[in-house]
Amino acid sequence: MNEIPVLDYVVYAVVWACIGGLPGFYLFASLRRNPRSGARLGVLVGLVVGFGGVFTGLIQTPQDGASAAALVWISALAVGLLANLLQVGMGTHNQTVTMRQRTADLAYGLLLPTFVIVFAIVVFPMLWNFILAFRPVRLRDLQELQLFALNDLTTANFDRILAMRGFTDTLIRTLIYTLLGTVLAILMGLVAALIVKDKFRGRNLVRGFMLFPYIAPIVSVVLVWKLMFNAQFGLVNELSVMLGGARIDYLNTPGIAFTMVILFQAWRYFPFAFLFILARIQAIPEDIYEAAKVDGAAPSQRLWYVTLPQLRAVFGTLFLLRFIWTFNKFDDVFLLTGGAAQTKVITIEVYDQLFGARNVGTASAVALVLAAVLIVVVAIYFRWFLVEER
Repeated sequence: MNEIPVLDYVVYAVVWACIGGLPGFYLFASLRRNPRSGARLGVLVGLVVGFGGVFTGLIQTPQDGASAAALVWISALAVGLLANLLQVGMGTHNQTVTMRQRTADLAYGLLLPTFVIVFAIVVFPMLWNFILAFRPVRLRDLQELQLFALNDLTTANFDRILAMRGFTDTLIRTLIYTLLGTVLAILMGLVAALIVKDKFRGRNLVRGFMLFPYIAPIVSVVLVWKLMFNAQFGLVNELSVMLGGARIDYLNTPGIAFTMVILFQAWRYFPFAFLFILARIQAIPEDIYEAAKVDGAAPSQRLWYVTLPQLRAVFGTLFLLRFIWTFNKFDDVFLLTGGAAQTKVITIEVYDQLFGARNVGTASAVALVLAAVLIVVVAIYFRWFLVEER
């Protein structure tokens, strides 16, 4: 046990505090006692039992810890159900506190599992990735890796990134791809929403077809694009030859291939923007348009001075969401071009470092750079470009 790094003890403490605290909260709530007192008592019991099991050797593997956690949860659930059935040990907490306190207890009870899940599948992997970025870890080292050992910290991974040929170009390419793909998707969504906002025969059917790119499996739509733009037998090239043009290898020619991945990104995700924009357009009071018509406003003027100002907040939200998702996107470009023909983006670089070079540390460092750039961009957006609905 003395060989375990100090930070591992911290992880043990957090895990066992959650394992004890959550059942304690719900057990006391079911007994109509103060759930916060139950949580505090559960945290103490969890720490004592967890560390006691680790130090005595009863808990040696993650499987042992999971079994013990399951036993704690089942025991607490059984005790609570039995006590409720027999009306044994019931308290009067609900009658001695205010409505505000009861509401707060209910809110904590509903949100605590979400907090734990988010920490387990989001926060903890982020912390681990941050530490791995400063450690010389290769893929073969993972089986024997001590999770939070800090005796081999180094900046060599970041030095390798700085010396990496074309990394700056990849980063700039990713930003261009993200920005253009996001803007084009929103513009296409706006156009689509304006087309189908008014009633006409078959409108619902047209709206349904517009959702196809977004709801179809990514593998299917990529296959369709590859078949359409194939250099030898693709539909686009066949039509070009029939019209007297030349064949073009759209997905393997530098410059053209990058344009294609941007267009694919815009086409694939414009239905997401379409749904948001259409919902907001339909919520605009018709009286505003009637007043504009009475004042002699042309359709283009109604669009510019009535519709678009009402959509500013929606545009802001869509831009933020689509920018984040596109910047982190991997499968679209990977399946379409594999990063060839100067279409490599940062996420593909992470993949290449992890599974190509088998360097976990460098892959984590690249992912950290990606996260840092995204944080800066989002901070700039919130500071100067955020538009709120009024």
